[in-house]
Amino acid sequence: MRVSRALALLLTAAATVVLTTPATGAQAGGATRGARTVTPAAGAGAGAPLYGVTIDRITHLKTLLSSLAALPERATTRVYFNALEPASYYAQALAQIDGVSGVMGELLDSSEEKSISTEAFQARVESYLQTLGSEVNIWEVGDEVNGNWTGPYPAVAAKLTEAYEDVAAAGGASALTLYANNFGPDNCGDGSAELTPVQFAQQYVPSEVAEGLDYVLLSYYPTECGGREPSSEEVAAYMRQLHAVFPNAELGFGEVGLARAVTRKTLAKATQIMRWAYSLKPELPYYAGGYFWWYGAEDALHRGAPLRATLAAAFEEESEALAPGTP
Repeated sequence: MRVSRALALLLTAAATVVLTTPATGAQAGGATRGARTVTPAAGAGAGAPLYGVTIDRITHLKTLLSSLAALPERATTRVYFNALEPASYYAQALAQIDGVSGVMGELLDSSEEKSISTEAFQARVESYLQTLGSEVNIWEVGDEVNGNWTGPYPAVAAKLTEAYEDVAAAGGASALTLYANNFGPDNCGDGSAELTPVQFAQQYVPSEVAEGLDYVLLSYYPTECGGREPSSEEVAAYMRQLHAVFPNAELGFGEVGLARAVTRKTLAKATQIMRWAYSLKPELPYYAGGYFWWYGAEDALHRGAPLRATLAAAFEEESEALAPGTP
């Protein structure tokens, strides 16, 4: 989630806390590398679509669970893990979400990238793997890592590499999300200093990571790129470029949405964006969909949510678009 979309999260914290290096391994109560075998991605695999939605909170859990269970396809719920919360905070909720949905765990949101050192992040990853390994199907080792708000690229790369190695050692499935600034001129107005997904991957993702990732996803917000909604053909063209760098990964979108939760004023635009995204049909054997609408808990997963019916329809559209052999 880009910094401009982080205010709602930051307002929940009483102050900005910069995490420093804690004790690691057994001293921190975390797992030593490879100590926990994690659950494989439920419902995922070569050619299997991901029907994604993101939640940034685990409150009102009963309503959330019933909403997920009511969707026409089994969802993969991307859970934002707050950098200030220990893994234990999410354990009870994830055990229940895992019963009605796959789970993708976002280990570090891009808006919090600069708040934690590489060493502290390693300890965090190990603790999360140890505590939540049986509930998380896919571990997101980096979010919007090429964004110009995430800090020095070498530091970002060090964190995602460390997370990937820990997840791989534990036998888990891994995902990397890149910020899609490639669908508009001048990198969607961010300038050439902000690398595109392919540029970042070529320069900062080690070959063993690029070849080992299970999923590589794009985060794209049309309203932050001049309102552009790339066609299926345009998406396919860029996915082919990513496939050349990540030859063994399923590709798709790891985040779409609006900069704020939906209001009456923005409902029409949000509906349009959701229907555009989930209906994309790149016609590539390694394309997995996903999309993972960011404000899922607020916008779609409670009674009376403005996009509740739209998300259900979007899942059906994705199923039709990605069905094998569909013309």
